[in-house]
Amino acid sequence: MHCAEAPRDLTIYKDSYGLTPMQFCQEAKLTGPKTVLAHMVHLDLPADLPILKETKTTVAHNPNSNLKLASGIAKIPEMLAHSVNVSLGTDGAPCGNTYDMFREMHLAGILHKGANLDAGLVGAEEVLEMATINGARALGLEKEIGSLEVGKKADFVAVKTDGLACAPWDNGQVGQGGLDPMTMVVYSCSGADVDIVVVDGELLVQAGEVKTMDEGEVKEAAKRSVRGIRERSGIKAGSRKGWKYV
Repeated sequence: MHCAEAPRDLTIYKDSYGLTPMQFCQEAKLTGPKTVLAHMVHLDLPADLPILKETKTTVAHNPNSNLKLASGIAKIPEMLAHSVNVSLGTDGAPCGNTYDMFREMHLAGILHKGANLDAGLVGAEEVLEMATINGARALGLEKEIGSLEVGKKADFVAVKTDGLACAPWDNGQVGQGGLDPMTMVVYSCSGADVDIVVVDGELLVQAGEVKTMDEGEVKEAAKRSVRGIRERSGIKAGSRKGWKYV
């Protein structure tokens, strides 16, 4: 459920119900280990953080969407310090233009450092956990997926590391104090670097190409769909002042 996303949400909760966002969720019996609350940007931290921790409610952090929509910056360092389970999300495509989880990881890894003037906050390890095991924990699936362990499903992504974006990455130098692989994945890679995707042992992406569908057909269908939506709604994107498109 989306919660406390927009700047006015905290005021609305307090003015309408006399409660903070998490107090409202708790009274409505929405909290618990099976609940995932997206955004959570505007909270009353002294009241809300203890409820998040005690109820084991998960927060889905959506940095790209929160920045594009000017929603603000969620207090992720404070949540992590209170042992709140924080996962990562992309929100809807119109809210951030992409479902690239690597972009979300990158933003989550730099946003809070800059906002708090502290380069030690939300490190690459924490960000990678937010994107993997914490997401599995949010769904109650941490015993099945979210990490590479004996007995868990074969769910994993392999990324290419030979591109310029990853230079000077060298697997042979990691043990000698070379670039850490988590640092490289979080800060250097993007979705374009994904080489292989395996879900429950099934190969879905190989050499960067989806094996289960025709990407060209999907893109053409999307173009037809958006044209139909625009024609039926009568809503069109406005032109940029002083710009001409050909």
